[in-house]
Amino acid sequence: MAKFLNRLKVKPGLIVTSPLPRALQTAEVAAEHFKTKLRQDEALEPGFGISQLRTVLKRHRSRVLMLVGHEPDFSSVISALTGASLKLSKAGVALVDIDPEAQEGRLLWLFPPKFARKAK
Repeated sequence: MAKFLNRLKVKPGLIVTSPLPRALQTAEVAAEHFKTKLRQDEALEPGFGISQLRTVLKRHRSRVLMLVGHEPDFSSVISALTGASLKLSKAGVALVDIDPEAQEGRLLWLFPPKFARKAK
């Protein structure tokens, strides 16, 4: 995944991760690959939502921030920010341009692409 992000020229200024082992291990690999700082934040533990996102953004100011956490929380937060109906896959990555003032976002890309179908 890190090689894929390199091809897209994604370079996080900071990686913030849930302290839970699987997320932390993933974040450590990413931090080493990108040669960037890593911080743990309990707000990214399961149960992460829009209010926790606000907290994380205030605590960890960076123009390009990579968050590592858990499902289904990330899918729910991205959907709430963008209006997109999606489900992140295991090891999935989404790039969201967030306007913290408006608390809205724009989904720039999702890998691998996996959009949920709307219920009829």
